[in-house]
Amino acid sequence: HDTHPTRLSMPSSLALLLAMAAVSQGFPLASTLPRRASPAARTVVSMAASFDGHGRREVLAGALAAALAVPAPSLAFGNDFQRQMQGYGIKDYKQAPDGFSPVVGFYGRAVPGQDPLLVTYNSPSGWLVVRPNIDNNGEDGTVSSGDYGKGDSAALFIGPPLKGGSLADQPKEYFEKLVFAGVTQKGESMVQGFKLRKIQKLEANTETPYYLVDFTYTLLTGAGFEVNRKGTGSVTAVGDKSVQAMIGASTDVRFKKTEPLLREVAESFRVYGGVINKDVNYVQAAAEDRRGSLPVLG
Repeated sequence: HDTHPTRLSMPSSLALLLAMAAVSQGFPLASTLPRRASPAARTVVSMAASFDGHGRREVLAGALAAALAVPAPSLAFGNDFQRQMQGYGIKDYKQAPDGFSPVVGFYGRAVPGQDPLLVTYNSPSGWLVVRPNIDNNGEDGTVSSGDYGKGDSAALFIGPPLKGGSLADQPKEYFEKLVFAGVTQKGESMVQGFKLRKIQKLEANTETPYYLVDFTYTLLTGAGFEVNRKGTGSVTAVGDKSVQAMIGASTDVRFKKTEPLLREVAESFRVYGGVINKDVNYVQAAAEDRRGSLPVLG
């Protein structure tokens, strides 16, 4: 995987700066794009629109860094990741191969009715990593990463809990509806022609079963373009509060190159419950953290 980002044109950089300014002021992203903004800038802004708040700002900031050829930070490496997992008593994680970095993130620390979850997966080195933000309003965003300027991304999706049985008992239609819901979080009108192509159980020794999925769809961008996309993901059900999925996709033009990257993301995806204290008030803790009285929360 080429970790050196392709430079965008200066008009693209300007468009992204304008979009970041619009986000800070609460204006719609689409209203900031100059008429002559490049397709790359339009793709980034369209993908940023699928995030909320902190995540949207992170996507735009990462794309701007790519536009200026500034390397994006990653999260955890090698022995540090192993020590983290061992500290949580976790043994079934997947080691990151060359060209990937292990991501560690949490979801649900300030989501009503959700037990906090630890999420890990291997992300291509150089992809921008985004984690949920916690402030006085609660928790915003999800665990995700991507090379957004090129249209490549993967994100955690949290679905409703199973109504009965296990994932092994669910028909294909269940997985199709779940993945479709993850792809269309910002509205079904942005996606057409969604098809679930394949489901298979992950052949690995994991604490809970994981099911790998392949899918295709067409994305309708805010600029009026139609972009055919292909994706792969992984679905599991840890605890009784939700079903969890890591959903990754790229344009069909790039899929031949990105497929091994997206499959590593899906096959390395792991979710764990009961590893952090669910009784902690993380909203209050985050406020204290911003005042400098606590270390940064993972």
